[in-house]
Amino acid sequence: MRSLAVLIALLGAMLPVFAQEQPGLREQIDVNAVLLDVIVTDDKGNQILGLTRDDFVVTENGVAQEIDSVDYFTNRRLLDAREENAPFKVERIREERYFIFFFDKPQEPGLLFDRLNHARAAVRDFIRNQMKEGDQVAIAGHDVRLKVYTDFTSDKARLERALEESAKFGKGLTEGSTPILANINRRAMVNRTGTVYQALDLLADAVRPIRARKNLIVFSPGIADINETQMNGMLVERSRHLDPAVQSLNAANVSVYAVQLQQTIDADLMEPVVNQRLAELSNSTGGKYFQFNTSFEPAINQVEEANAGYYLLTYRSRKARGEKGFQKVQVSVKNQPQLRVTSRAGYEFGS
Repeated sequence: MRSLAVLIALLGAMLPVFAQEQPGLREQIDVNAVLLDVIVTDDKGNQILGLTRDDFVVTENGVAQEIDSVDYFTNRRLLDAREENAPFKVERIREERYFIFFFDKPQEPGLLFDRLNHARAAVRDFIRNQMKEGDQVAIAGHDVRLKVYTDFTSDKARLERALEESAKFGKGLTEGSTPILANINRRAMVNRTGTVYQALDLLADAVRPIRARKNLIVFSPGIADINETQMNGMLVERSRHLDPAVQSLNAANVSVYAVQLQQTIDADLMEPVVNQRLAELSNSTGGKYFQFNTSFEPAINQVEEANAGYYLLTYRSRKARGEKGFQKVQVSVKNQPQLRVTSRAGYEFGS
């Protein structure tokens, strides 16, 4: 009898384990690895250094998320007494930064020709005078499709040659083992990037494996799909390619800095239409929109300045299996509401 009682007790103790292993008795969830690039400044725009994961608060629907790790990226220009004395306790300090200069060229070669030349000259100045040792830069664009003129590189001579190629209506590069070309869907690049939205979507997917913030500087006269209806100077319908592009950009930690090519708006163009999508792409991805630029150097300088140092936060978010949607995310610094935190609005899950 004693042996039988012991056996019954053991079986009773094992029942909860059996119940947990039954697929129908446990909650089906997916764990999403979320990466958020975050820039923290004071009210004067100065970078805030030395923050750790214990300093950040990340919430989803008001619920705080446990941060797994924090990487800090710096161009080392901040490596002065202020940075050297900062109590860095982040898991890793990294020096590489990623910039993609993207030229949205009008199909009519003469349209905005001079402005595009000015934009290329500003990028050339960045390459010659502002690039840091750890910077990785790529040159891409769109005329009839997405074109990559050079993949990420720190080779300044190669970048200047790519800038010259971007002025032409050539084919660009379609093969290579470097990060963008190794990951891009080449058939889609040639055949399914007829709109700028599709080009940005595919480009974002290609750079997604790079675990860092990617800064996409888009020189454009304004974006409007042929199917986006205009009414009273506004785009009232959305291209079916727009939201997938925004989702891919956010999923890949790409921040768009749209730079309007026109110095002033032509009389036959309606201002809201020219600005609307450029502003939306920038605001939706944690970037910034620059309009009515007399020159382009100030915009590039601001992008470089904003990315002198940033944090990459990693955490895990759990969602019910099969559920799809957009998760809004709020990021703040504990007990310091005066600090300005710039990050993307959220991420897509279940796609």
